[in-house]
Amino acid sequence: MAAKRLLLGIDGGQTSTKSLLAEPDGTILSAGKGPASDHFHIEGGVERNRRAIHGTTREALTRAGASADEVAAVVLGLTGAPPAGDARKPVYEIIHEIVQPEQITIHPDYITNLTGASSGGPGVVLVAGGGCIGYGVTADGREGIAGGYGFLLGDEGSAFKIGVGAIRAASFDGDKRGEPTVLTQFVCDHFELDDIRQIPRVVYKAGFERNRISLLTPKVAEAAEAGDRAAARILTEAGNSIGLVALGVMRQLFGPGDSVDIYMTGGVFNIGERITGPMNSAIAADWPTAVTREPRFPPAVGAIIVAARSLGIVVDDAFLGRIEATLPAVL
Repeated sequence: MAAKRLLLGIDGGQTSTKSLLAEPDGTILSAGKGPASDHFHIEGGVERNRRAIHGTTREALTRAGASADEVAAVVLGLTGAPPAGDARKPVYEIIHEIVQPEQITIHPDYITNLTGASSGGPGVVLVAGGGCIGYGVTADGREGIAGGYGFLLGDEGSAFKIGVGAIRAASFDGDKRGEPTVLTQFVCDHFELDDIRQIPRVVYKAGFERNRISLLTPKVAEAAEAGDRAAARILTEAGNSIGLVALGVMRQLFGPGDSVDIYMTGGVFNIGERITGPMNSAIAADWPTAVTREPRFPPAVGAIIVAARSLGIVVDDAFLGRIEATLPAVL
């Protein structure tokens, strides 16, 4: 049997599940991708997560030419990470079905997002993908969270809520309750509808996967760039909502005038200025000493960093430098 030595970092999100496989010195060997992860407690959640975790792990191992028994530590940053205790048993079972590491660490995805973005340092991370949450850590280890109440109760600024905004704008257009918008045609094409009034039959049908709504987000960005006013408003509201999440975290952890680094992670930020503009305005109006930054590393690297530390490996500049040198080759 091969000696156990590899680090596996898994980033489970509501649009896809990504992984990285690394040597213990930080050298990245391969990447994998699987379907979306989800909350474990919902109907079908365990099986959906099993497909996602197994799929991304197998791909990373295959691409590296590595065997499962070489993996020494696994860290999962999951959008729907169960609370500590018996609720986490299904996660451990899913991992043990495919690899048998010495160490398994499970974190909510926002922890690995910040670890990757800040290279393991303090700051605030904004995770705006299928959901939306803010998380922060101070130099002395205090933590704060804002947002992240899920797609029914919150997640303002998320791809899901942007998609819902598109459907809402399309329905208002179709009923003549609102202004005309190209989003109506975009939504109908996306869900293969003849008329926007057919949308409830799709969305409320058993087994509907809500990430299909999140996938409308690029179309909203496209419409906004083309001058569609309804689409532009949706993105402005999303950016402002993300800014409020950042402020919520900072108010919990820092004092007025403190310099705070804020890292932007998640696919919503790929839209660019139409999101970051209103977000930065909301932050600057209340916290002018905060600075928004691009993340140094993606969330899966954050999982690799945590995996290394779980084995007692020192994550120093040399370790981070090897990640930086080898990561582009596998992405």
